[in-house]
Amino acid sequence: TAAPAEHAVETVSVNYGSPETEASSREVLAKLSDACKKAERPLPAATPAKTKATAKGPRRRPLAELRLLYQRARRDVSRAKAATAIKAAQQVMTALIYGGIYDLDDSQRSIQDRFGLLSLCVIGATNLAIASTIRAFPKEKTIVQRERSPRSGRPMYGALPYLFSKVAAELPLSVGLSCLFGGILYPLAKLGRTTRKFRRFLGLTALNSVAASALGLLVGAVAPSTDAALAMFPPIIVLMIIFNGSNISDESTPKPIKFLPKLSLVRWGFEGLAVNEFEGLEFKPFTQIGRPSLKTGADALTRLSFEDSTIKRTAVAQGAILGACYFQT
Repeated sequence: TAAPAEHAVETVSVNYGSPETEASSREVLAKLSDACKKAERPLPAATPAKTKATAKGPRRRPLAELRLLYQRARRDVSRAKAATAIKAAQQVMTALIYGGIYDLDDSQRSIQDRFGLLSLCVIGATNLAIASTIRAFPKEKTIVQRERSPRSGRPMYGALPYLFSKVAAELPLSVGLSCLFGGILYPLAKLGRTTRKFRRFLGLTALNSVAASALGLLVGAVAPSTDAALAMFPPIIVLMIIFNGSNISDESTPKPIKFLPKLSLVRWGFEGLAVNEFEGLEFKPFTQIGRPSLKTGADALTRLSFEDSTIKRTAVAQGAILGACYFQT
């Protein structure tokens, strides 16, 4: 195999051994050049139809794109073992801390304790979900924009297949972490001791976490960089905490911003958990004479103007925010 290669190199090289060999090698090169020019054939001119087809590029196959993007997203999630372990440890530690502090019963003091614990659960879940997404997505957005830059007149893949694949790949992890937190906290804090309430608690916390991730995705898509996204995060979470349903009433909210409570994931998550927890509860009255007591969970919900609220209403509100965030993304 070496002889043909050496012969080819010698043929296209100039031999400077003597004037005769140099002239002979240059003559060979000139003949090869003339032969190559004669062998060249002009390319046929592209017709308008072919040019148009080339501009459009190959036909897009959304289902194939979705499948391939989902496989890639699943690999990315499975490779991030260290990050997943840290998130799981955070959920376990937070649940153990809350469970060690709160010991709920049917006394009057437990009413305030229940509201406080449920509020902490929602704030923590929302905070973690948004922060995790806005830290990672701006970097991923740069890669996606480069991959979707027009090649042969068409992006490599569509925006919808990418979004659906990303959500489908990350959804099990998000729901699993929320259920891990709720499964540890619920029995430790002695929240509503029925299977139905426990299932609804897990469902509501998981829905809140997924909706918060969607909001984080929207913030990450709007922000030009990770630093900008992180700068936008504190005002958003602070406003949602202020309008969580217990810090300020809807009637006291200034008119120009009366719409903000309806956009607060913390408010809808807290309201749903409160309705689920206080439904059907009865409390022992204070032993002190003349001190007003709340007899039932319905009375406690009335104090926060949640008497007309339902779990379905809060779930629909969070679902609407989730859908709006994905649509805007």
